[in-house]
Amino acid sequence: MKIVLFLIVFLFNGLMINAQISFSQLEEELAMYNDYSINADSYNHREVAHKKFISLFEVALNRANSFKYPFDSLKWVSKVVAPDSSFRIFTWQLTKSFAKRDYFGLIQKRDGVVFKLVGNIDNRSDLEYSSYTEDDWIGQIYYNIHKYKKGEYILFGYKLVGEMDKIKMATPAYFENNHVNFGKEIFEDTTGLGDRKSIITLKTSSNAASSMHYDEDKKMIVYDHTVVLMLPDRRGKLRPFNVPDGSYHGYKWNGMVWRFVDKVYTRKLDHAPVYDSRKKPKKGLFGNK
Repeated sequence: MKIVLFLIVFLFNGLMINAQISFSQLEEELAMYNDYSINADSYNHREVAHKKFISLFEVALNRANSFKYPFDSLKWVSKVVAPDSSFRIFTWQLTKSFAKRDYFGLIQKRDGVVFKLVGNIDNRSDLEYSSYTEDDWIGQIYYNIHKYKKGEYILFGYKLVGEMDKIKMATPAYFENNHVNFGKEIFEDTTGLGDRKSIITLKTSSNAASSMHYDEDKKMIVYDHTVVLMLPDRRGKLRPFNVPDGSYHGYKWNGMVWRFVDKVYTRKLDHAPVYDSRKKPKKGLFGNK
């Protein structure tokens, strides 16, 4: 009996070790394709590497016990875990040109269900009044998650648009009917027309140090107020850009809706909120075409 028990324990431990090795091997291969998809000089090479990467990543996340595996070596992928550890989101971008990039993402729930985020909608005139699912996703990189009630969250993300614009978003998200649902009419409209917003957006110059986050001390979503300045674009031509002016707006949850707070606080700026866009960034190891 002792021999049988020993064999069972030995085999179980062996399977666990093999599973761990398999995840490590998968991660090593994923990290290689992830690096090539970001840093290869040619877009064609980046695209081929990316197809390999996302296909392999889906395989890895659909394996048993993968939710516990951190995938820490994927340094070009944003990894954000919900405060209650009920799900996590992986997002990243594929650069097609200086002015064009696509965004990709995978959401993995703790029960093992995986959602592939598909869409990459760039310009939607009614963005703040939109709602959608994983099948018509507004592509972005998520950098934080705030849980504001049971089963409902605010996702904080950003995306680059065109050559020199950036949009940050605070998007409600929840799981329902086998879908990830994004956007919900719970933000008080600042226009005074009575309609509620589904998403909060902050559009600025991509060179501006803009902020949108949940402030734990103030218990509210806080984001920059902006002003329009004429600044040079990458070709040196003056054009209007939104830039932070040092003051902030906010939204505070009252149990039913997020109430708009016009003035949260003001900070003194010691320097201009943007840098000279005409200065070319340094290239990485494989270039940044």
